[in-house]
Amino acid sequence: MNYLQSLAYLEGLSPTTQQPCLERVAEFMREAGQLQDRCPSIHVAGTNGKGSTVAMLDAVLRGAGMRVGRFTGPHLLRWNERFHVDGHPITDEQFADLASRVRHLSEDFASRHPQFGTLTWFEFLTVMAFFHFADSGVEVAVFEVGLGGRWDATNVLSSPLAVAITNVDLDHTQILGDTVRAIAAEKSGIIKPGVPVVTAAVGEALEVVAAVAARNRAPLAVCRPAHSISVVGGMQAHADLFDMANPRLTALLDTRARLSLPGEHQQLNALVVLGLLLASGLDKRMGDDSPELIAQSLSRVFWPGRFQQLPHLGLVLDGAHNPAGALALRAALDEHFPAARRLFVLGCFQNKDVARLIGNLIRTGDRVFACEATSRRPVCAGASIAQLCADAGALASVHSTVACALGEALTHRHPEDVITVTGSFGTVKESMSYLGWKCVEDGLADTGINWRAGRTPVSALPC
Repeated sequence: MNYLQSLAYLEGLSPTTQQPCLERVAEFMREAGQLQDRCPSIHVAGTNGKGSTVAMLDAVLRGAGMRVGRFTGPHLLRWNERFHVDGHPITDEQFADLASRVRHLSEDFASRHPQFGTLTWFEFLTVMAFFHFADSGVEVAVFEVGLGGRWDATNVLSSPLAVAITNVDLDHTQILGDTVRAIAAEKSGIIKPGVPVVTAAVGEALEVVAAVAARNRAPLAVCRPAHSISVVGGMQAHADLFDMANPRLTALLDTRARLSLPGEHQQLNALVVLGLLLASGLDKRMGDDSPELIAQSLSRVFWPGRFQQLPHLGLVLDGAHNPAGALALRAALDEHFPAARRLFVLGCFQNKDVARLIGNLIRTGDRVFACEATSRRPVCAGASIAQLCADAGALASVHSTVACALGEALTHRHPEDVITVTGSFGTVKESMSYLGWKCVEDGLADTGINWRAGRTPVSALPC
């Protein structure tokens, strides 16, 4: 298959079944020689922030000179975004070769195991990541969970260095359960016996995470937004790693001040990254200058579509697609643009809690340009979004496409106004296309982030 044929094949694959299991992908990887466990890995789950956490950890490890593989989702403009090695997305040629290889193996596997069939859509992508990282000889691989955790294809990782559950809130309730406890149980499915766990979960979710960690005798570190990491349950054997008197941790905590990803929620995600470095032991590969090295790395993280600012247009792109994400977005807007009038280009998918999302995001006096992204997934009607926003006190209008909505917003924007494109990654994606971007890196010049600068060869660092 060439590149375009590979994309067509992927888009034709079945989605994850309504009764997910790990048996198919686990057996597939067993026959492939357990490639997923060939190199050390970090596994990250959570309702929000897991992608940002993976991006930050990737940047820090690369800043220390390590060769890092990164698997994330969703992609915005190109499928290649999901697979990074050493800071570079997979090439079209590599993508096509790898997809062809996995397709052949998948179809052969199905012919020998008709009870399993071929790999599903996300299983196929996950296997591609495993193969790509093994082929590329990465030193550390960082994986973002696709959905939930327990049944996610990435959960065939048998012995990661550490795992993280960034936070837990209500999302994908039709699949993961309709309570925080149920969703926390699904996400806690990535916890492995004896493998350190880092989390920023709170309340009932933290209770569930702590209970699962205790059953697995897994050291647990709990990150708090008040600039601290506290220890609960089963940490006695490794408590020195997270002791606030530890000078290494005290120094590392100061590195978050230079984050390129704004917002208090990203400060907390960065704290999870620091916890993962300590829990996994990877911090020991950075030497005595690790605080400055980490600070430099965190200052140049490029993670498109997450509070991505385009100052020359007065534009923010943020894929907040659930109530918790919308609340964090509003707080970040209020923090960074306290005096600006708010304009929103807003489009949501139908399976989200749109009413709560809008309730957390929209305030009296805001202006909303409601729209519908072009997608195979059902989208919420623009008229319904506009009505909910009007009920919240906003001036709302309906537009047939994301492009029309963004064009109107740019036309009506005053110099002091800030336009935020949000509600779904589909809305963000179409806005990027409207701006003429062919790949997400086209937005780098507008962010001013030098995301590959300052790489130090790992051989120059003390062990």
